[in-house]
Amino acid sequence: MMNSSYRLLAFLVIVGMLISGCMQVKLVSDNDSTETKDQSGEPIIELVFWHTYSELEIEVFNSRVLPLFEAEFPHIKINAVRKDHTGQLKDNVLAAVADNKQPDVMRMDIIWVPEFAKSGSLTDISNLENFSAIREKFIGSLIQSNIYKGKYYGVPVNANTRAAIFNKKLLQEAGLDHPPETFQELIEATRRLQKERPEIYGIGICCSNVWGSLPYFWTFGGQLMDQNYTRASGFLNGEASQAALQKMKDGLDEGIISPSIIGGEPGTWDGILKGQLLMIDEPHWFYTVNETGPNKELLEGVEIALLPSDVTIGTSVIGGENLVLFENSSYKKEAWQFIQWMVTEEPQKIMSETGLIPTIKNLKGNNENPIFDVYLDQLDRANPRPPVPAWTEIEDVFARMLERILTDEQTITEAVDEAALIIDGLLLEQ
Repeated sequence: MMNSSYRLLAFLVIVGMLISGCMQVKLVSDNDSTETKDQSGEPIIELVFWHTYSELEIEVFNSRVLPLFEAEFPHIKINAVRKDHTGQLKDNVLAAVADNKQPDVMRMDIIWVPEFAKSGSLTDISNLENFSAIREKFIGSLIQSNIYKGKYYGVPVNANTRAAIFNKKLLQEAGLDHPPETFQELIEATRRLQKERPEIYGIGICCSNVWGSLPYFWTFGGQLMDQNYTRASGFLNGEASQAALQKMKDGLDEGIISPSIIGGEPGTWDGILKGQLLMIDEPHWFYTVNETGPNKELLEGVEIALLPSDVTIGTSVIGGENLVLFENSSYKKEAWQFIQWMVTEEPQKIMSETGLIPTIKNLKGNNENPIFDVYLDQLDRANPRPPVPAWTEIEDVFARMLERILTDEQTITEAVDEAALIIDGLLLEQ
């Protein structure tokens, strides 16, 4: 009996020692734990930054841009994560938000911003420190691509737009020593060329989608919707818009506009380089792609210019990426510091060396790529696609409407009235 009691007592002592030892280890561990700190003793914050940079852009960003930022802000470390810009990317980001696995900052396609803002995923930066001053530093209407219901949810970090590109030889044959400044000049030049060479077209428009057709629709006086992006009725089907669409239809019927707008030939790049088109409009990558390919020598035969004007000054369309701050970020102050820094002159200029067009006014006329000067000027004459959550559906409606008009499937009035009603319904859902 005593042996049994002794064994029980010994067991309890051992258990007590083990528990005491475990508790002691835990206390020592807690007391010894330390945060990673910078040289000044400030805790280092790690921000997760998602982007879709190309391999060249990543190399420059990682080797030249990030070291500059982290030297200026040693308490902030950027964990830059590349995401492939596939058709699934937007859904993947939405899924990450739903699982609370989103980054702190993302370089996001400008047209996605209102959709993510509507979902509550993004931080309204309108009242953050310095925003009122930062808002004024961007070229033209770039900042407008970040608006949702009167508030701002991002800043433009790089941009693109479409400028006019002319075939120099055809300009000379048409009796011009400079690119036409109006569409009437361009039309008259095309008619002169067609007297000798009827296979020539004046304008090559890539397609009926909004990225290709909006510069002409807007320049000819068309309006998609009201300024507050609340309705299309009275605007898309208004007199001015119908007149703009009539000009586009007349241009196609006469042979001023090539069949490429409805999927025909000649294609825009081949057409301009091989002398079948007097003018096309393309983003800057027309040059960056062709200057290293089989068409490199043909680039010497083209000239870049601002889009010709008509009812309004030649108005292009804005593309590019914005930097956004996710609402669930634990480090909004540091994330906002990173966003602000990325739109200062030094990082903007460095990234422009990779072919990305900068967004701030201070770099106009102050960059190493002379082609950019025209594109930066064209950005001053460019509009964002309406920053509304339903834009993807709206652009499909517009493209189908334009196709039906150009192929005589519907009259202009029938097509615009039908499209305006559909778009009004989509806008109600925002």
